[in-house]
Amino acid sequence: MSKKIYLQCGYEDKCKHRDCLRCRRYIKLKDGKITLAEAVCIEDFAMVDLNWWIKHNPKDLDLSQKIMFKLMKRLKWG
Repeated sequence: MSKKIYLQCGYEDKCKHRDCLRCRRYIKLKDGKITLAEAVCIEDFAMVDLNWWIKHNPKDLDLSQKIMFKLMKRLKWG
């Protein structure tokens, strides 16, 4: 059985969903809201050395990309 991958959001030990793609903790923004998982992914993509991350945490990267793709579909463009 493979190990489940979670984002390091601060609530990963208490989360009832146990699936970051179905995150229900929301953060209010000026024009809407995003999930905590989406906010963590945005921060990770902005702050980490992506080359190192790709080499050492490919499963974390895959989960983060799926969450960002889900966010991208929710955004209202233009």
